Amino acid sequence: MISEEETKMSIEDFLKSKIPEVEKGIEEYIPRKATAEWIEGALGKTVFELDLEAYNKGVNVPIWDLLDRGGKRFRPILTCITTEAIGGKFEDGMKVAPIIELIHNGTLLSDDVEDDSQARRGKPCIHKIYGVDTAVNTGAIMYFWPMARIVSNDFNLTQEQRLAIYDLYITEMIRVSSGQAWDIEWHHGGYTPNEAQYLNMCLGKTGVLTRFACQLGAIMGGATKEQYDALGEFGQIIGVGFQIQDDILELTNSEFTKGKGSICGDIHEGKRTLIVIRTLQQATQEDKKRLIEILDSHTTNEDEIREALGIINKYDGIAYSKKRAEELVLSAWNKVDKLLKESNAKKVLKKFTDYLIDRKI
Repeated sequence: MISEEETKMSIEDFLKSKIPEVEKGIEEYIPRKATAEWIEGALGKTVFELDLEAYNKGVNVPIWDLLDRGGKRFRPILTCITTEAIGGKFEDGMKVAPIIELIHNGTLLSDDVEDDSQARRGKPCIHKIYGVDTAVNTGAIMYFWPMARIVSNDFNLTQEQRLAIYDLYITEMIRVSSGQAWDIEWHHGGYTPNEAQYLNMCLGKTGVLTRFACQLGAIMGGATKEQYDALGEFGQIIGVGFQIQDDILELTNSEFTKGKGSICGDIHEGKRTLIVIRTLQQATQEDKKRLIEILDSHTTNEDEIREALGIINKYDGIAYSKKRAEELVLSAWNKVDKLLKESNAKKVLKKFTDYLIDRKI
């Protein structure tokens, strides 16, 4: 249960205080070293012979290489906060919360391969260390393996809860891949989406996991249909706000980008972010043409990247994007605010909401 003292903590300190609990939960889903019992718990009894060493090297080692690099772990904590805000127990949310974090890290493995990224959290990307084949396969395992504990019903959930989690999982996994499809196609070049199309992509890419986190908490907390739907809308919108803030930090905060191996990676990748979309709407024809040329070239030349950044900074793309994120998140909070009783968890949920669009890293 969230205490009165915890409501007075900064949200950054609150999240940090819960990370050890999340880390412990993750390790209960995927151990640092593969064992026959763990593998057979999901795959069934081995028919012939299990090569533990190969499985461990191909799955557990690369997974924990990535997980040990850290991360905010805010999505699983969001599940727990939501569970309690609905009227359930924080610890019940924590039983299923690692599902979200493992899926999130699986998307990072896939994204890094798709973007041909060089670094992740200050180290070479997993595909650079273990190979593209291992990274792709391990990313897929991280999508599916967390559900093994729901299938085996390790937490004695009701049949209704399990079915709700299955439905939620399948829906959100389809949505996250669809959101990525739009993002990939746009940064191939030749087409720039409008603002509404970009925001819709964010709902499918980044909004999916925050929606998933909130609705998973709603299931564990025993939400009504009205609460469940409102929390889903709220979750996906704060995910959009998080993505927009990510885009802003990518261009403005060297502390944010230093672990990624290059400055302004979104420019190198040619991404059509809300900032870029707004800049192209406001720019002169000359600036618009030059910015598109740089984005479509996927340049690694720092002078060209700085030139693109200079064009972006001439217009109001960053300030506009910040304001748009704030408007979206405030509107989503106002809807869910009416459906939650006052509690310590609700107070922390509101602080958490503000943090996602105000964070500096």
